[in-house]
Amino acid sequence: MKTLVCFGDSITSKEKSKDGSLRLTSRLRQELTEWVVMNAGIPAETTRSALVRLQDDVLRHEPNFVTILFGANDSSDQRLIPLKEYEKNLTYMVNKIGANRVILISPAPVYEKKQKARANERMKTYAQTVKKVAKHEGTAYVPLFETLIEMDIEHFVTEDGLHFNQFGYEELSELVLRKVHMLTAISFPKKQLSL
Repeated sequence: MKTLVCFGDSITSKEKSKDGSLRLTSRLRQELTEWVVMNAGIPAETTRSALVRLQDDVLRHEPNFVTILFGANDSSDQRLIPLKEYEKNLTYMVNKIGANRVILISPAPVYEKKQKARANERMKTYAQTVKKVAKHEGTAYVPLFETLIEMDIEHFVTEDGLHFNQFGYEELSELVLRKVHMLTAISFPKKQLSL
């Protein structure tokens, strides 16, 4: 069986939300029935702290693909990992995993009226950095920021303006599945993912 590891922060972590709706890995598992889909998300994490667990949580599983989604905490007022370090950390992860096995995902925009520790102007620079690393290293790229910034972000997030609700996870999982499909030539029927 093929293995997909989803590596990230709280947007990636956990299988279900408080309301019982499915999050990223549980949605992917429904569609990738012939795959082992592993959740390697840790709440509140930055790329800096993620490097410490790269071997144990990702590399030791010898995955076929790894999604990498960090930036919500790297760009926050409380932690604020400098852009150059963020770029360096992502590049290190890609090089360790192997560019042909990585799917880099840009961080999502926030609903600024509810989210005081993060701003979309700054988040955009982190998203652009992810795209830059993807282009430079030759990895697959999922434009989550670019996709959601064109929509009404309030519709996709919970009360805190940051974390995804079921609609956010529907959008994210659909984008990831599309990218996996492109990389593996597996055909998925286009359907509404179950809640």
